[in-house]
Parts: sequence; structure tokens; C-alpha cells
Amino acid sequence: MAMPPEIDHAVVAALFQFRMATAEQLRVLHTPGAGPEQMRRRLRRLKDEGLVEDVVLSQAGWLRAWFLTEHGARIAGTFPELEGVASPPLPGDKSAARLRLGHILAVVRTHTAFVSGARAAGDECAPLDLRPEVYHRFGEGRDGAVIPDGLLHYATGGPGRTLYRAFVEVDRGTMGSEKLAAKLIGYARFHDHHPVPAHLRRTSHALDVLPAWQQHYVVFPRRLFVLADTGERAARQRVRDLHAIAAGHPLVARMLTRVKAGAALLADLEQHGPGAAVWSPLADQHRAQCGAWEL
Repeated sequence: MAMPPEIDHAVVAALFQFRMATAEQLRVLHTPGAGPEQMRRRLRRLKDEGLVEDVVLSQAGWLRAWFLTEHGARIAGTFPELEGVASPPLPGDKSAARLRLGHILAVVRTHTAFVSGARAAGDECAPLDLRPEVYHRFGEGRDGAVIPDGLLHYATGGPGRTLYRAFVEVDRGTMGSEKLAAKLIGYARFHDHHPVPAHLRRTSHALDVLPAWQQHYVVFPRRLFVLADTGERAARQRVRDLHAIAAGHPLVARMLTRVKAGAALLADLEQHGPGAAVWSPLADQHRAQCGAWEL
């Protein structure tokens, strides 16, 4: 059975927003009830039209990642739902694309886990509800900005419907504990930053200036660390590292008294869903695991 033309639009939009994805990830996001071959046929057709290109991920040649061509990116850039989303940097060749794949696909895999979990729970999390690399500058230099892997939009269902926002970081075990600490400290600095204009700095009105994050959010987004592509033992050590950073840095500890934060293994997230008790609260290493929205 042929896919409707709006699926073409949705697939191209997703590749613009997420940069790259596998056929299976696109199937889960957009056509979960369809067979895998239907999405692969759709992608081959889009390739014939010059909108997408693919790169082989394995020597066997059966697993491929898909990305937009310059022509496809130019078309997707006119889609209203992508307003404000930066145009994806196009790889110079397939080797360049292959070298960038690991982290990008881990982020998309994380989002498919949230989307699938939301469907199963009767919640709302749409295919484009993870905005990659949202940039927030609050100071000078390289350390004066936070760039999460994604800003997640999620709504729990039922009569007590609640909207959530979360900064999602996907850790594949490639960064040391110092870099993890720097990320948490950066978010703590962003949380505390008050951009006081020069003419108010020596007046009592300086105390009335709102923190920088309230220019963008009603509530500071949750901090969700997703641990991917490592063994369970290594992932558990990463959780212990995060707990140590949370307890050992005063700025981070203060932030965590006001901001919900947790860490979970991607495999657990995929198996049980984001609302299951798979998240370790960063503010209290002795507290039992809980759902993402119960942190």
C-alpha cells in the first residue's frame, strides 16, 4: 500500500530538523503501523527525486542513514513548521556524513523512544517535538552558552494534562567526567544568570531583573541525561559521576533544589517508556528511580 504524499513532507521535515535518520527511525516516528519496506521504498523514491541521499552504516550494506540533499534542504526550509530551525549543515561527501552519524542517530533514537512511549501511555510527543541544539548564550566566551542535544516538548494525557519541557543530553560515553561536570555547571550558570543592564547595576532595581532563562521559558526545563551506546556497567558509573558532580558543586546543588534532573539508560527508556521508573534523580542519589515527570 502506497504511503500518502504528506508522509513525504513529514520525512523531509524530520531529516531537516534531525540532520540524519535511519529508515526504521523514520518509520517509528511517522508510520508506526506500516511495515519497514514501505518506508525504505519511500526513501528510495525521494532519492530518485533528488531530495535525499543515503550512506551505508555497516559493511553488510543493509543499514543506511538518510540525509537531505541541498535541493531537499532548500525545499524543507520553506515548511512553516520548521520556521526558526537552522538549515542542516550538509556533509561534503558520504565519508563526512558517516563520521558524524553516531551521536546524531543516538539523539534521534532517544526521541523515537519518547514518541513511542508517549503513544503507548496516551501522552503527546510528536515527531518534531525534539528541537536539536537550541542555543542559549548567557555570557562571554566558549563557556558562556548552553547547547543541549535537544529541547523536548512533552504533554502527559488524562484530565490532569501537563506540559513539560526538558533539556536532553545524550551521552555515548565519549566524554570524561570533567566534561560532564562542565555541562552541569554551564546549566547552573544559565539558571542563575540575571542580565542586569549597565544603568541598573548599582541600583536597587537590579534585584527586580528576571533571570535570562525566563525570556524563553515559564519554568526552567528539566535536565534529562540519556546514556547510550555503552554497557550497563559503564552507564551506571556515569550515573554515579553525575551524582558526584551534583553533590560536589555548590552552584549545581543549588540549581537542583529548583530544577528537576535525572539520568536514564537509553535501553531502559526504549523498553519501558519515559514515564516508567527508569530515571535516577540527580538531586538525591539515595532516592529510588522514578518516571521522568516525577523527578
